[in-house]
This record gives sequence, C-alpha cells and structure tokens, in this order.
Amino acid sequence: MRTFVCLAVLIASTVGQHFNGGHSSWYCTTLGNEDCSTHELDERCGTDGRTYRNMCAMGQAHCADHSIDQQHTGACVTITTTKSPQEVVHGSAIVLDFQCVMLSHRDCYDTVNEKICGTDGRTYPTFCEYEKARCTHRDLHVAHLGDCSV
Repeated sequence: MRTFVCLAVLIASTVGQHFNGGHSSWYCTTLGNEDCSTHELDERCGTDGRTYRNMCAMGQAHCADHSIDQQHTGACVTITTTKSPQEVVHGSAIVLDFQCVMLSHRDCYDTVNEKICGTDGRTYPTFCEYEKARCTHRDLHVAHLGDCSV
C-alpha cells in the first residue's frame, strides 16, 4: 500500500501545477474498474457526439481518448452552434469529479508514514484525505511527502 501511495504522490508532484487528476493513470485505472451501469443515469454529451450514460462513462471515455471532453449535460442532439472552449467541460475535470463523488462515500484509513504536506501548508494524514481536500480545493497540490513542519 505504501508503494502505491508513494507512486500516486510522485505522479501528482511530478506534474505539479498542471495536474488535475484526469490524466493520472491512477485515476483512470480506478475509474476503469468501475461498472458504470450501476451508477445513476445522468446523460452527458461528449465532444465526440456520443451520449454517455453518466459521469462514470464520460470519464472512462476521456481516459481512453484524452481528446473527448463533455460538450454539455444531457443527451447529444444535433449541435447547431459551436461551444466556446470555456463552455466545454474538460474530460479530466469529469474524471476528478467522479473520483470526488466516490471518495465522499468512502472512509479513509490511517496508514504508517503516509503523511503528505499540501501546498496549503496543511499536513494530510493519508493520500485519501489529501485527495478529499482536493475535491473542494482544486488548486491544492503536493508540496512534499511527510509532515509540513519538517
């Protein structure tokens, strides 16, 4: 488990300011293991013109092809106008949003030597707690492994 956490933190800290979760193999691997048919119907239209069953399926599509983003919520219909880049939701944000929904229903368990110092100066006892904090503070990143006071 410690190796997994160190690898996830290394990935997060390596890509630094540009890391938003969606391109991380950890997020996509986790999402890839989800059975999206068991999640609530909440259709999303992809920039590829396909309708996805829900945020889970939309995220899986983005993980398979990083050029697929969310055009809008709801089923795809014939698009009469082109959306501006500001109106399109990047697929990586969908992946992170889905992960946040999943984390909100799961408990984090303490492990030995897993502390993470966030760029907010706060020490998170586990990678899980750090990820939960990122759900509400998207500009949060890993400052370094270990306690912030060190």
